[in-house]
Order: sequence, then C-alpha cells, then structure tokens
Amino acid sequence: MASIQIIRYENIAPEYLRRPGRWWSAEVVLWELIRGLASAGHDNVLLATRDQPGLQRIERDGIPIWRAGLRNWYWSGNHTPKGAALRAMWHAFDSYNLWMQDYLLRVLRTERPDVVTVHGLSGWSAASWKTIQSQGIPIVQVLHDHYLLCPRATMFKKGRTCEKQCTSCHLLRIWHPNLSNALSAVVGVSRYILDRHMALGYFQDVALREVIHNVRSPSALGLDEPTPVRESPTGLRIGFIGQLVPAKGVEVLMGAFKTAVLPNAELWIAGRGKPDYEASLRKNAASTPVRFLGRMAPRDFYPQVDIVVVPSLWQEPLGLVVAEALAFGKPVIASKRGGIPEMIKDGENGLLFEPNRPEDLQESLHRLGSDRAMRVRMGKTAKISSANFLDVTRWIDGYIDIYRQLDKHGI
Repeated sequence: MASIQIIRYENIAPEYLRRPGRWWSAEVVLWELIRGLASAGHDNVLLATRDQPGLQRIERDGIPIWRAGLRNWYWSGNHTPKGAALRAMWHAFDSYNLWMQDYLLRVLRTERPDVVTVHGLSGWSAASWKTIQSQGIPIVQVLHDHYLLCPRATMFKKGRTCEKQCTSCHLLRIWHPNLSNALSAVVGVSRYILDRHMALGYFQDVALREVIHNVRSPSALGLDEPTPVRESPTGLRIGFIGQLVPAKGVEVLMGAFKTAVLPNAELWIAGRGKPDYEASLRKNAASTPVRFLGRMAPRDFYPQVDIVVVPSLWQEPLGLVVAEALAFGKPVIASKRGGIPEMIKDGENGLLFEPNRPEDLQESLHRLGSDRAMRVRMGKTAKISSANFLDVTRWIDGYIDIYRQLDKHGI
C-alpha cells in the first residue's frame, strides 16, 4: 500500500534523530513511523512545508519527500517572534488556506496514493481534507496536539490550561468539526486527546476511531548500549528534562523542591528555553541545590537521577518523557494532565499529583524521596511498564491494521 504522510515543517532529516538533546516532536515520531512502514513493505511519501517558494521533490534514506513553499504571511518554522496583529493574520489564513491546495493536488496526482495520513495541518489547513476527499482518497488524521481546537496547539494561555475554547479559537475553528467528517479514520496518540476532540463535536461521522500511543525506539534512547555509570552514588537526585517553558511546570517543581524536606537532595534540570526565562529560573534557584545542565541526551541524563518529575501544567497529549524515564527504570512523579495518567499507574510505577495544588507535589517528593525501598520497587515496575512504549513493531502494526481496514471495507 502506498501512503502520503503530511506534516508541518520539513525539519526531519535523519541526522536530526541523532542530535543529543533534541526534543521529540510529531515530526521526529513521524520519521520513525515512515521508516517502520517502509521496512514492512509499504511505500511512503512525505509532504511538508518549507521556507522556500515552489514545490521540490528530494529523497532521504530512500524516502521521497515533497517540500512545498508555505503561502502565508511568514514562515512559521523558524519561531522568530512576530507581532500580535501579524500572528492573527497568519492564523486567519491558516484556518482555511486555499493557496496551498494546488501544491497538494499536484502531489496527489503525481504519487497516486492509496491513503493519506495527516499528522500536522499547520500550514496546510483543514482545506486539505476537502482537497484529498475530492480525489477519492481515504484520509487518516493523527492527533498529536490540540491544533484543531487551538491555533497555538496547546490550549494553554496566561499560565493556565484552557478548560474550553476561547472566543478567538472558536471562531478560527468554527467550521472544523463539520469538516472533520470528511475523514475515513482518526487516531489519537492518547485516549485523552481523542476524547477531547470528540467532546467538542469532531469526527461524529467518522467510522474508524482508534488510540495508538506513540513510542520511543530503544535504539534512539541508547538502550541497546551499556548504561552509563552514575557519576556519584551519594545523595538523592531529582530530575527534570524537557523544554524550559512555563507550560512544563518547572517553576512549580522548583517551588515544591525548596519546601520538601529532603536532606542531601539535588534537583537536576536538563533543557533549554528562552534566555530571559532561563535567567529568571536561575535567579530563583540561587543558593539552592539546583543544577541547570542544558540539553542532554536521554541516556546521559536518566541514569544519573533517582526520580523523574513531569510537572506539566498544560494538557500534554501523551508526554514521551514519561516513557523515557520508565524505560530507564526511573519512578516518575507526574501531573494529572492530558494523556500522562494513561502512562502512570499511581503507586506502582510512579505517583500522580494535581498541579493546581503545589502541596501535592511537595508531598509526593517527600514520600518517594525519603523511601529508598519504594523507589527501588517502583523503578522495577517502571522498567516493566515501559514495554508498551518501546514496542515499535506493535506501533507500526497498529497503523497497518487501520490501512487494511480502510482497504477491506472501502472506507
């Protein structure tokens, strides 16, 4: 079966996967999926946007890649700050961007795929569903984030998670629920993200609705290599790894760490953020046993800590940092947000807390940090429970099964 996989930005060169400290995104997960499908005998073509005009076809690792110049007010892939008015115009165009559809149509008519899987509509817009439908090709939409509900894709604003769509998000997505019925199948990377869309009226007439958790490749994590030896076995180390942005809850973690009574404990923070935000975090951590490590590869970080904390304030659709920590046999203290509770069995491989109650995190840190036997027990269970998030073959087979059902039933 031949499939076109659509994503946002053309930034998933194979070398991207090997750069230490790169945070996994839908683009990188997709590259693993494409390679897995190719290994299983399925032809794949990738379609992505880029910052240069025109339409270009190249190949990487034997995978054809079409690169389409983004037709909007600016290129969104470089994350250069833009003014509010310009951002508003960009998102207005992106709600239904007809100017990108001739690119898509040319690729569809050239490649003639059996199915199109859409992983990221940013830049392409929901108009792409109609374009693909016009060619009689089945469409599988994969939900990696909240983009169909919120142009920022996070449903997080002014330091708080959004319980419902704000007025601007509603207006920019007003036709999307009805347009989503053009799909043949929808896949949520967590039960949470699929249910969240369904609750807001999406995919009501879609026949095939599935949940397929994203996975991490053991080799990409370095699990097929000898585990690095911990530099110093003394003292307790609590770890955080990820982007240093307010939505990740780093400040909440630092506050709870300061107030938890944990003698000889250190907080290790791996990751990068905007310079001014990093500076404020470092200032807040002055005269405390908090270490900022910058970007680190997973296999260099996890073996050096005893507990991993995932204090997300936003509704993370899944949170593969949790899967990474479990894979290295580390108990995880994580917030009850998004798809994270689908990965943590409270009291078995970690502890869950309510991020709106900082005292809950403080209590969890003290409980697990002061009980070595509990950490050892949870660490063993964590390692076992990580199997579901490392099984690349089963992950690939999940998508192949969807393609087969579409083919069998002519959906």
